[in-house]
Amino acid sequence: MYIYIVCLVPKIKGWKWIEIKLTEMNMLMNSKYHITFVLDKKSMFTVVTNFFPSDSTKSKSKSKLGISRKHYVKPLELIWRKYPAYYNEFNTIHIDDLARNFAMNPTCGLKILPYVNAAKNKDSDKELLYLTEYLLVIAKEQDFKGLKHDKWKQYLEKKSQKI
Repeated sequence: MYIYIVCLVPKIKGWKWIEIKLTEMNMLMNSKYHITFVLDKKSMFTVVTNFFPSDSTKSKSKSKLGISRKHYVKPLELIWRKYPAYYNEFNTIHIDDLARNFAMNPTCGLKILPYVNAAKNKDSDKELLYLTEYLLVIAKEQDFKGLKHDKWKQYLEKKSQKI
């Protein structure tokens, strides 16, 4: 039995490269979960959002005004409209290392740390282990919209202390 339905929307262009990457990561035939579907970059579209850089990286005048940035977003609405009996904003969590990808569905977004320097960090990176714990803790929730995914680590700490 699977608790979550997994859908991937990588920014990789072309099915050949998606399949290579997923095979390298042992994600296609993993017995611990089942990937329901994969959408490629063609399903994504662009939006323009205001980005407010921190004062340490940009001048104060620019940080107050914000900078318009055009970027791709992931099409949750497309999935919800195509499969309304299965997916909606109440049962969907969008996990990404780029918060700007949540522009169209901010309450569904859960930001994680990026996985970088795989050769160096593969034994010490625990982000996905913590994420797995969080997803198991909230699996019984009927409605994910009330959860504050931006505070997921604090929520997990609080729940772990009660156990």
